[in-house]
Amino acid sequence: MSEIPLFKIAKFDIQAPFIFAKDPLLALRTGFDTCGDTFRIKLFREFIVSRDPAFFRHILVSNNKNYKKGSSSKMLNPVLGNGLVTSEGEFWLRQRRLVQPAFHRERLQELFVTMGQITSDFLDEMEAFKGKGAVDIDAKMMGITADIALKTLFGNISNEDKMQIFHQVNRTQRYLVTRVRRPYRIPLMYVNGERTRFKTDLAYFNKLVFEFIHERHGVKEKPNDLLQLLLDSIDEETGAQMNDQQIRDEAITMFAAGHETSATGLSWLLLELAKQPEIVTKIREEAKIFDTVPGFEQLMKLPYTRQVVEEGLRLFPPAWTMTREALEDDDVEGQLIPKGTSVFMSVYELHRNPNIWKNPLVFNPENFSAENVKNRAKYNYLPFGAGPRLCIGQQFAMMEMQLILASIVKRFDFEIDPKHKVGIHPQIVLKSTNGIKLFIK
Repeated sequence: MSEIPLFKIAKFDIQAPFIFAKDPLLALRTGFDTCGDTFRIKLFREFIVSRDPAFFRHILVSNNKNYKKGSSSKMLNPVLGNGLVTSEGEFWLRQRRLVQPAFHRERLQELFVTMGQITSDFLDEMEAFKGKGAVDIDAKMMGITADIALKTLFGNISNEDKMQIFHQVNRTQRYLVTRVRRPYRIPLMYVNGERTRFKTDLAYFNKLVFEFIHERHGVKEKPNDLLQLLLDSIDEETGAQMNDQQIRDEAITMFAAGHETSATGLSWLLLELAKQPEIVTKIREEAKIFDTVPGFEQLMKLPYTRQVVEEGLRLFPPAWTMTREALEDDDVEGQLIPKGTSVFMSVYELHRNPNIWKNPLVFNPENFSAENVKNRAKYNYLPFGAGPRLCIGQQFAMMEMQLILASIVKRFDFEIDPKHKVGIHPQIVLKSTNGIKLFIK
């Protein structure tokens, strides 16, 4: 059995976590360039890091029962509770069965109407920024996807409640990422008020969501949204339903894991399209079949727009990494994964791996033409994961991104602000360092 090479990120081990936290993507790229598609790295503890499709296939699919979610996912527990992203084992399987009907095709068609209404209103609001100063398009995409997520979840939610949830979820995520990436700052958080603000945000947040749930128990006319579906879901095997805590956890998971990923993907896409007028022309050619926003059936007739979305998710996968922990010793491609080892699978580097992609850093929607998709190995492209834990909201996210992209590109042009430097800053999702500013024309 071959030994996995060790990549030393720094001369002294104590320096490694600090260097990695400063620029994780650069550290990983240097490791892959130095050691190949799989290597070991020592931070506060040792990790195995891979961009090898065979590792993804083995750990996520072939031998998935030997792996649990990595310890880093546990940092989300204070916010997401025991929802689908963080739960394990039989409980996770039961919850998956209960939540799955929310994402059936018929249900998505109903939710699509809400998506279309919100997108149409958003386009009208964007007119106010046309021909003026550069706009942080990342903030705008976060706004529309949060509106869609909260409206499809909670129905007639007030603007005040929407803003509270939106800001508090974002603040709590930043707090949790800092705890994991920079654990040496944890004592300071108790002193500078960060922990107190986190607990206050979470208490308000939970109070609001439980109020939504309790109100529903007393209504006779059931609203047509995802919260009601969670309330009504019944396990076909046991006849059991979710209690209020479980409903809260799944509702928040749908929001937190859903809206930010779509928003981030759209922001990177619009930045890229500002450099690619020929791709914009092709999207607009397809968009001639609808007026303001496409209908559900029209969306199915926009294959090139879907290719553009998929290529955006290749170069800028919002879920840029996955971690798992081995429950027992394992052999992956002749390499030992000892029990208890954390495996860090870089989706970002998988999608940019020069061993499996031609011109991997070039934005090319033809990577997702029907012919190229047919000939591509299955585990070379995994923006939504793979195996039993494949993202349950995959079709919702693709539908949302394709709808928003087609509608906004049909109506507006975008130009890059040359004074604003954009960098990549991976947090829970693949964020930009300081927003993405574009001129709207």
